[in-house]
Amino acid sequence: MHRGKGIPFDLLLNSKQDPKLCQKGQVLMILVTSAPWHLEQRNSIRNTWAKKQGKDFNSWQVLFLIGHHAGAGTSPEILKEQQTFGDILVGNYVDCYRNLTLKVMHGMKWVAENCEPQFVLKTDDDCFVNTCHLPRFLVKFNNIKSGLYAGSLFPQAKRRVIRDPFSKWYVSWEDFEEERYPPYASGIGYVLSLDAVLKILKVAEHVRPIPVEDAYMGILAKEAGIPVRSSARFMKHNINWRVCNYRYLMVIHHLDASELKVAQQNMVKAKTACSGTAEITTWK
Repeated sequence: MHRGKGIPFDLLLNSKQDPKLCQKGQVLMILVTSAPWHLEQRNSIRNTWAKKQGKDFNSWQVLFLIGHHAGAGTSPEILKEQQTFGDILVGNYVDCYRNLTLKVMHGMKWVAENCEPQFVLKTDDDCFVNTCHLPRFLVKFNNIKSGLYAGSLFPQAKRRVIRDPFSKWYVSWEDFEEERYPPYASGIGYVLSLDAVLKILKVAEHVRPIPVEDAYMGILAKEAGIPVRSSARFMKHNINWRVCNYRYLMVIHHLDASELKVAQQNMVKAKTACSGTAEITTWK
């Protein structure tokens, strides 16, 4: 296995981060990878699926994961945004694509130690999360309370390791010596139970990171003995979904601000407009 220098958690954690950023023991923590300059995307999310609707009995929360500019530290704009919204987790790493693995592992570590949610969803700031349905599903229908790792799996043909040094997904033979990654869920959105997060974090201490965040999660899950569960509820592409599809879909990728608004409206409509259709209660 690709053992050696694992994730430097002590260097990633920001001692100034307020532990009161979350309440302990919630059903779901949603970690959204963002970037300092993605204010528009964050505001679009805050105004759509991150906004709680009426009486939300299933406790959940959204945190945006952000790093800092090279050589400049955390920007005053980000600090002000954090004070205004209280939903940004800042880590000690340069915010760039090749550090996405550090960003996600930092978020997982901080949340596991400070928030202890029952489940964690990792997603991106160009995605829609069905917050009307996912927390409720986890409480009411999900019967996998431990060892859960679920998302949209890549087929074997798309798990080949890219060795082209000019690719943003480049991984050297030294960092990962196999030709293909083990099965893993797309980074657009995957759900982990807290016990799975804790096992993965332990393994990450001695498994060398690679700059392909979702593939690295698959490597860690395999090492920790956690099987990945394939679910069609996580969609890598956004198409013209019907309202009743929002009784099923959990995460949809590739939405701009206007599309997020439409998805939000459909999610709310689906609660009443589709009550006559049978609800699917499995991950499939």
